[in-house]
Amino acid sequence: MTDARLDRIARDLLAGRLSRRQALRRAAALGLAVPALAALPGGAGAQGESYRIAYLTPGLNVPFWKYLSDGIKQQAARETAATVEVTDYDSRNDAGTQLQNAQDAITAGVDLIVISPTDSSSAPTVLELAAENGVPVVIADIGTDEGEYVSFVISSNEQGAYDAGKVLTAKMAERGFEGAGVVMITISQARINGQNRTRGIERAVEEGGSEIVQFLESEDYTRAEAQTQASDLLTANPEARGFFTQHDEAALGALTAIEESEQADQIVFASFDGSPESVALIKEGRLAAASMQQPVLMGRLAMEVALKHLRGEPVEKETQVPTILVTSENVADLEAQLADTVFPAEGGAATPAA
Repeated sequence: MTDARLDRIARDLLAGRLSRRQALRRAAALGLAVPALAALPGGAGAQGESYRIAYLTPGLNVPFWKYLSDGIKQQAARETAATVEVTDYDSRNDAGTQLQNAQDAITAGVDLIVISPTDSSSAPTVLELAAENGVPVVIADIGTDEGEYVSFVISSNEQGAYDAGKVLTAKMAERGFEGAGVVMITISQARINGQNRTRGIERAVEEGGSEIVQFLESEDYTRAEAQTQASDLLTANPEARGFFTQHDEAALGALTAIEESEQADQIVFASFDGSPESVALIKEGRLAAASMQQPVLMGRLAMEVALKHLRGEPVEKETQVPTILVTSENVADLEAQLADTVFPAEGGAATPAA
């Protein structure tokens, strides 16, 4: 009896939705016998080396994911041995939408999926769907609770948060605030990277003789949300002297709330992540430090790993991308690097927008 999955692949090949190479690779990934499939006509795109890759992003309203998409597309554009087509699928910060996006990408006949999961607990469902259809997956940031994937590209979240936290507590001590409480806005704690950032900042704050007295999780990752959350945190914790945020928009929204409050001159502020605006704030002395991820570099590495895998080359199961600690003392020396790997938009790549 013919395997229904093989029938579906053969139909997609004949309809031109898959090239012969794509069809054979997908059948092999599913452990299916392929002699009959190999004898079929080639389908569209069978001539020349070309790859179709989907990038499933949590939400393009967040600049970080635009920067990561930039990196993916930059690396694809640098490819000289093949034509690489990249399509962004915006999940609008919704796990159900991301799962549907995965189904749509698979139906479209992509060779590989790069995913930044909406959260680590929903990622296994997407990975299972991809595996059932023989589509390999590279994870770029956030991580998954379980499931099979080709490779995972991730920032050094815990170390980066720890580094920024050490500057935060040192600056607090300089101003006579040693031992005072710290409040925080986090990314989702259902994400592995969020858990690691929290672990890093908590360790730094405890070593500095302080503690996190309250934190709130972001839900829609906007400045307006962060401004409201920051105002609530300051009102509920008037004795707090440290403030830490775990993503760009939270930093910018929280800063507005801090500077509009009566506690503005009594708060030391540091963050995780970075943007052009964060660099300006550090130069002005309004932000003590930021451990900046390198999303453009992460995107480039994710695409590099993806193409190696598609060509049958070995790849590392995990790649750690270091964060860059930026302070007023080193910001001038780091600007060129930041403009290359943290927040540029070049050529036809996505254009970041706040």
